[in-house]
Amino acid sequence: MVGTTLSQQLNNYIQTMHEQGILDYHFDHVKALQNEENPRFVMEVISMFAHDAEAGIAHLTTVLNSAVVDFAKVISFVHQLKGSSSSIGGVRMALACREIRHACDNLDKERWREASSSPMRQDAVNHRCWRQIAINNRNIAL
Repeated sequence: MVGTTLSQQLNNYIQTMHEQGILDYHFDHVKALQNEENPRFVMEVISMFAHDAEAGIAHLTTVLNSAVVDFAKVISFVHQLKGSSSSIGGVRMALACREIRHACDNLDKERWREASSSPMRQDAVNHRCWRQIAINNRNIAL
């Protein structure tokens, strides 16, 4: 009975994240890959993504603070972050990366500076989201 309640809480939370535009259907695909043989799959994917995103955003911050912006490096980084964000269902992060990419394509340093703060904000939102999903998954497994 408790497991069902916890599962429903997790599903309700994920639905709320969908409604807020934080997650999309890609997250549902990741979640569907978790099974009895691999009960920690979602938590492992979230952990890998969070680690890579954190490292990448730190790199982006370094580039942002440099006197000369290497747009090619920024494009390469945001392409990777957008891809990993999209594959895990982090739609807002992917959209923020797309905005940075457009600014870089246009060599618009001011727009790039404005847009580049968005992934950092989205990373904080994502961390709260991922942490809550991980806590709920762990509680269900107990």
